[in-house]
Amino acid sequence: MIDYSPDLMGRTAVITGATSGIGLAAAILFSLHGARIIGIGRDPQRAEDARRIIKESPDARIDFFLADLSSQNQIHHLVEEIGQFFQENNINCLDILVNNAGTYSQHKILTEDGIEKTYATNHLAPFLLTQKLLPWLEKSPSGRVITVSSDSHYGMTIDPDDIANPRWYIGILAYAKSKLANILFTSEFNRRYGHTNVHAYALDPGLVKTNIAFKDQPAFSRLVWKIRRSAGDPPEKPARTILFLASEPSIQTSPENYWCNSKPKRCSQQAARSDLARMLWESSVQLCEGNSAVREIE
Repeated sequence: MIDYSPDLMGRTAVITGATSGIGLAAAILFSLHGARIIGIGRDPQRAEDARRIIKESPDARIDFFLADLSSQNQIHHLVEEIGQFFQENNINCLDILVNNAGTYSQHKILTEDGIEKTYATNHLAPFLLTQKLLPWLEKSPSGRVITVSSDSHYGMTIDPDDIANPRWYIGILAYAKSKLANILFTSEFNRRYGHTNVHAYALDPGLVKTNIAFKDQPAFSRLVWKIRRSAGDPPEKPARTILFLASEPSIQTSPENYWCNSKPKRCSQQAARSDLARMLWESSVQLCEGNSAVREIE
């Protein structure tokens, strides 16, 4: 049995990484509840396969755009495409942005922007995409920004001056630090934009059966993840929490930044550091300003 409340009819959601795993599950769930979905993916065939699956829902409205979110230039082009799509289809605002796309790499890889790929995809992409879509989010009566983090952030810290291109690289630590960055971004976003009608939330999805460590990884990494994910939950479980964060009226101005199973969860001490959140924000602006002016609202 599916509970079709809350009603998302008339709302528009952008979901990154919507071709598989948590992103696809969230897109299906949002569609069942009436939302119009803008899915973001990298691979044309996987995007078409996902669109076909979501279209099986009655009255589903789904469109896909392609972008490699590790590239800042592609993010800029994506935002231009979304803006043009909104204007052509008389969409007046963006109600929900789900920053779900993520990556893991056993080896250090630098993007075309000279930034370590895990950090570029998992943190800077949500940071930049949120900033560029903010004018559309601010037009919504209750804009929501939901970023998928992880409990792997516990025990981690960040040096904002080193994380974009670390001298020493260990894949699992780079991933965990990027998830810490997701929470710090969320808390600093709420501090800076608390006077607006847009609110941010970071999500712990738990251990989920996804393919994040399968894609383009060595055989050993794939084997370890195959064993580990066997104990995980289906992606529909965190998707239900994403739906809650996207729709629950009572949490629009909640002071809680980190959520799991539709309830607040205590983050690590490092994730709760307001000074670190500010430093990370300022560092992120510097890493993005070569390609665009990032809005700064104190």
